[in-house]
Amino acid sequence: MKTGFEPGSVPVFEPPRRQMQASLPGIAPSLKVAGGFVRTKSPLMLDGMIHLEVNPAVSRICPYPIRIEYASSQTSEMFKFRERTFHLGVEMRSGHRVYIDYIPYAIQQERPWIKERTLRLEEAARNELGADYVVHDERTLHIQPRFANLKIMYQHRRVKDHEALMVVRRVVAQLDMPTTIAAVRKEAVLRSLRFEVADLSGQSVLYARDLDDVDRVFTAIMQMATMGELRIDLSRPFNDDTLLFSSLDQEA
Repeated sequence: MKTGFEPGSVPVFEPPRRQMQASLPGIAPSLKVAGGFVRTKSPLMLDGMIHLEVNPAVSRICPYPIRIEYASSQTSEMFKFRERTFHLGVEMRSGHRVYIDYIPYAIQQERPWIKERTLRLEEAARNELGADYVVHDERTLHIQPRFANLKIMYQHRRVKDHEALMVVRRVVAQLDMPTTIAAVRKEAVLRSLRFEVADLSGQSVLYARDLDDVDRVFTAIMQMATMGELRIDLSRPFNDDTLLFSSLDQEA
């Protein structure tokens, strides 16, 4: 059967842009999704996208990849077949695939049959798709300070500063690991950015300001972490003393 990862596959579902309920749809920009974004069904799913987007082990994300049938006995002693559309399909760099649903913990508590459905979907994903199925909620997504750090990494993900990235890569390659953000910043020599407003001719600068508050080294470190070029300590809020480690690939 189809997995949702085939070339040319498209989402089998699109959340309504407006809906009269507490679960608010949203948009998650992504570099790992064909089309560049995901229409999320809920804020929890949006938070889940942040985790996946900055996880270097994740290579591809497919929103609402397939509908799958599973045997259910939620409402009677007789089994019947139901359909479920997975929220996300995730392909790891290893080639392993995982299908994910995002369900708030309170809803899981209110609807005890979700536990039984989860077991059935785990079995269906394993037997029919050769993949795993998991349900994520606030207990795994919102662990602090990890989640606050991941959001910072996500904010720096799309910044295009090739010069800074090359300089910081060279510095990290020369430093003994583990090291710190401050140590990398000390060794990385980068010019300050400058914001300029020119006249209509483009020949004269009407206004200029040095952007001394833009930390190009920090942005490059965040991007290297999301690409798996180094590992960063997520157990404490990011600061100058945050530890940086060699990536697992480099250690191997």
